[in-house]
Amino acid sequence: MDQESNNVCRRRRRLAHEEEEEDMLSALPDDILLSILGRAGLATAARTSAPSTRWRNLPWLLPKLNLHARHFLPAPCPDYPERIKNLNSEILLHQAMASLTRAATSFLRTKQSGSTAATMSLEIYLVGNYSHDIGPLVRDAIDNGMVKELDLSISDDKIPKHCKDADMVQKARNVDGFLRAYPNMLPCITRLQLYNLRFAEGVYGMHHILFDCCKQLQHLSLENYDAGDCSLWQINVPDSSLRVLEIYSSCFKRIEVLCLPKLERLHWEVWMHTEARLRFGSVPSLKELFLVCDADLDVPEFSLCQLLNGATGIHTLTLNFQGEKLWIQQERKQLFRAAFNKLKKLCIYGVYVEFDGQ
Repeated sequence: MDQESNNVCRRRRRLAHEEEEEDMLSALPDDILLSILGRAGLATAARTSAPSTRWRNLPWLLPKLNLHARHFLPAPCPDYPERIKNLNSEILLHQAMASLTRAATSFLRTKQSGSTAATMSLEIYLVGNYSHDIGPLVRDAIDNGMVKELDLSISDDKIPKHCKDADMVQKARNVDGFLRAYPNMLPCITRLQLYNLRFAEGVYGMHHILFDCCKQLQHLSLENYDAGDCSLWQINVPDSSLRVLEIYSSCFKRIEVLCLPKLERLHWEVWMHTEARLRFGSVPSLKELFLVCDADLDVPEFSLCQLLNGATGIHTLTLNFQGEKLWIQQERKQLFRAAFNKLKKLCIYGVYVEFDGQ
């Protein structure tokens, strides 16, 4: 009996201590609490706002709402660009999207008075019919003025080498259908991340969405995205707002950036074909270029001067040859006049240990 009384006393002291700690946390100013919630994500915000009147209205004062499906997975998952690992069943993705949909519904169906959120960061998986619930919620949040900028990621847990062509084509159709179903989203998208898509009809249908409809798009990240092996992608958009373009593991034979006047940073990974895959036209704002080139002895020589023709403002150049053998010949004054006259930082990685130069 004495032991039971001691246990009860210990529990009471522990609860009192926890309440005291909660009171100390709740006593913090709103701006500090909002900073904590902003880093925690919607899942934590929903849990903290439910039991406490002090915290209940705080999520509505956040300048940015983060609705990330990975935060609702039962196991911790790394942030982009790391991949979600050890997900062998879509059951977990369904569970995450179901939880995300419930949380998003409670937050977005009614606009709170005094709410200041203007930016939404949304990450979803196109599994089940959850997009039919999420889409109208985001559409209405845009219509009622709550959301003015959208950071959208349509994720996929598969790594590129495990993706079949037919699955990539179907995924592309699903993404295209989702974006076209809610056209008021497109002008609000400022950042877009897409994974494992193959547009069998060519890239121009998606090109129209990316550059003609997404007028505010500033950051575009594409992983395992193409229009079939050895396809060509030409980008010629004089009125584009795009500042950052990231491309990973695609099968484009060549990308020609004919005109992107505001492009500041280009990250291209991996270079697998036997010719210079990247050609520039008018990119007056391009300052940073990152290229990963999986070179081998069968690849004919190419000229950096030719590759960088048109990109005359680069100040940071990063080249990664992934440990392959290569032979570099000096291009002398021509290269420095054409492309390196503003270069401040040059990084070269992955050079074979027996590198030979001349």
